[in-house]
Amino acid sequence: MRAQAMMFRCRWLATALAAAALLVALPAAAQSPTPTSSGFERVAELSAQRLLLADAVAASKRASGKPVEDAQREGEQLARVREQATARALPAEPAAAFFRAQMEANKLVQYRLLAEPGRAGAAVDLAPVRAKLDAINAQLLDALPAALSQARGDDCARRASEARKRAARRHRLDELHRTALARAFGDLCRLP
Repeated sequence: MRAQAMMFRCRWLATALAAAALLVALPAAAQSPTPTSSGFERVAELSAQRLLLADAVAASKRASGKPVEDAQREGEQLARVREQATARALPAEPAAAFFRAQMEANKLVQYRLLAEPGRAGAAVDLAPVRAKLDAINAQLLDALPAALSQARGDDCARRASEARKRAARRHRLDELHRTALARAFGDLCRLP
């Protein structure tokens, strides 16, 4: 009887561990496009991830009383983007224009969440959020050449829209974040 109980516990534990591993692996697989993904797919994915961080930024700004607009930080970020773009042999101004659209999309989410007190969420330390933003920005810079290359052609807007829709579905974005994702793409089809 005791041996059976022990065997049952071992099987239950093995099943629970397998289920936990599956739960950890599925979101990562769903959120990460394959390495062969198109430039638009990768940019849409990263832009969606970046926008989801706007919720934490809005909550922090609500708690601290800081304004959404931070021209000095934005200027510093755009200067860094220009430097990083040049280091990657990317044209600095189109890269900066693309990131300006990313920032505007992020602010769109923040303003909306701050206008609806119940939606902003609990305040968090911004240092880890900024570290995540920096990491996503670097990945976006790496993905930008493929997206700019793909942005040529008459059907650019349609292909960009389809990539955004797929990213929105993967992340289950609400209407606000879907609108912001469209804003994050900015004038990508006109940048090259």
